[in-house]
Amino acid sequence: QLTEVVEAKADPGLTARARLFLGIAENYAGNLAAALPLLRSNEQAIEDDAERTEYLAALAYATAAAGDPPIRSLVVFDQLYPRVTPTERAAMVARIAEVVAATDPGLVRRAFDELPDRKGPSFAIVASRLAVLADQAGNAQEAQRMRDIAAPARAAIGLPRAIGPETAAGPGGPVGLLGAVVPLGGKSNRVAEAAVAGLGLAAGVGDGKAVAAVEVRAAGDGDAVGLAVEDLARANVVAIIGPTDTNAVDVAAPRAEALGVPLLSLSGRAEKHAMRRTVFHMMHSGEARARALAQRAFAKGITRFAVLAPESGYGKTLSTAFADEVARAGGTLAATVTYKADTKSFAGVVGKLPGGWEAIFVPEDAATLALIAPALDAAGHKPRPLGTRKLRAGRPVLLLSTAENLTGAFLSDAGRHAEGAFLAPGYYPDDQDPASKAFIDRFIATFGRAPGFVEAYAFDAAQLAAAAGGGGRAGLAAALPRVQLVGLTGTIRFDADHRRADPGVIYTVVEESGGYAIRVAR
Repeated sequence: QLTEVVEAKADPGLTARARLFLGIAENYAGNLAAALPLLRSNEQAIEDDAERTEYLAALAYATAAAGDPPIRSLVVFDQLYPRVTPTERAAMVARIAEVVAATDPGLVRRAFDELPDRKGPSFAIVASRLAVLADQAGNAQEAQRMRDIAAPARAAIGLPRAIGPETAAGPGGPVGLLGAVVPLGGKSNRVAEAAVAGLGLAAGVGDGKAVAAVEVRAAGDGDAVGLAVEDLARANVVAIIGPTDTNAVDVAAPRAEALGVPLLSLSGRAEKHAMRRTVFHMMHSGEARARALAQRAFAKGITRFAVLAPESGYGKTLSTAFADEVARAGGTLAATVTYKADTKSFAGVVGKLPGGWEAIFVPEDAATLALIAPALDAAGHKPRPLGTRKLRAGRPVLLLSTAENLTGAFLSDAGRHAEGAFLAPGYYPDDQDPASKAFIDRFIATFGRAPGFVEAYAFDAAQLAAAAGGGGRAGLAAALPRVQLVGLTGTIRFDADHRRADPGVIYTVVEESGGYAIRVAR
C-alpha cells in the first residue's frame, strides 16, 4: 500500500510520508539498498519525536550496513543514542565498534576530526580504536594521547577505560550481549542476588549508564547449569559471567569451552578448578589474598609472623598458603595457634601466643575478627599502624586478615582495636577511593545499600568482557590472557592458569575525624 501511494504521486506531503515509512519498512525487511535513498530524501516528512527516533534508528543501521562508507552512520548513531533504552544503547555501541573496526584507518582518523559530538558514543569508540591502532604501530606516545582523549568520552557513556592494546574499542562482540548464570532461588540465593545486583548496575539498571546488556539465567543444579550455558550460547552472548559456586563452575566450564564461549567465573575457589582455554576466574581466592597480605607485609619490612587460625578447611588452607609465601620470601613463622571454628571468646586463645613476632595473620570472617582484635589488644599484642613506637602497656603489632564479608559494622565493634590492620576481603566500599566512588554512589542510588564484594566482582566481570569483547568470543578469549583493566577489585590480569595474577586491593583501618574508617591501603 505504501508503494501504491508513492507511485500515485497524488499529494506531495502524503507521498513524502509514504516514502519515509516505506524506507523504514525496507530497512526492517533487510532491503538496505532500497531503504537508504528513501530515508535520506524524506526526513522532512517526520511529524513527531517518536517518528524521528524510528527514522534515526532505521537510517543509522541501514547506513552502517550499506552506506558508502558505513562510517557515515556514526553521526546518526550519536543522534539516536540519547533517545533509546540502556539495552538498545549497549547494542548500538557494539554496532558502532563493529563499523569502526572494519573501516580503513584513514577514514577513522577523518571521523575523529569531523565528528560534531565529542562526548557521544562514536567519538569514544573512534578515539579508542585510534589508540589501539597506534599501539599496534608501536607509537606509544600517540596511543597514550588517544587513550587520554578517549577516557572522558567513554566515561560519559558508561564504558570502562581500555588500558592496553589488547582491549578492544567497544564494549561487546557482534551483538553486544553478555550472559550470566546464577543460582537464584537456591541455597546460594543471597550470593546470586548480590551478583545480579552488580550485573544489573553494569546493564544500566537505575540510571541508564550501561556497560553492556546482560541476560541472566537462573540455574542451581548441574543439569540446569549446563542447559543455561547452552541457551546463552545460542543467544549469541559474547561471554558468560558466573556461576558463583565451585560445583556449578565445574559443570559450566567444559560446556562453555566446547562452545567457544568465554566464561568469567565468580567462584571464590579458583585453585580448585582445572585450567580451561576459555575459562577465567574473576575472584581472588582466599589463598591468593593470604599470599597478597604476606607480600604486602614483606614490602613494609616485616619478616617475623604468627598465625592465629580456625580449625577448619578454610583456616588450614589459608594458613598453609600464608606460611608458604612467608617461607618463599625468606621470612620466619614464629608461632601458630589454632582454635575451634565455633569459638566466641578469645582471651584464652590469644593467651597461648608467644612473643617474637611482628605481624599476625588471622584467616577469618570480619564478624569473628571483630572479637579477636580486642582480645589481642587486651593481651598486649596491640594492633597498630606500622611505625608506631613503643607503647606503655604491650607492644604494637601488625594485624593481617582476609576479613571475609567486611562491612562498616566491623568499625563499631573493633575499629580502635584494629588500627593499621591490613585487610584483604576482596572488596570494601571505600567511598574515598577514586576507583570506587562512582560505582558506590550509583549502587546506593539504585539499590539503597552499599555494595559488597560479590557485587564488585560481578561488575568487574561485565566491565572486562565489555572492554575486551569487541572481537567477539574468539577475540575475547584471545585477549583475556594479556589484558589489563583497572577495576574495582584491582588492576585485573590473569596468570597462566587463568586465575587473578594481580594482588587485588588491600584495605587498612585508619583514625579519621574522631572515629575510624576503612580505606584503601596505599
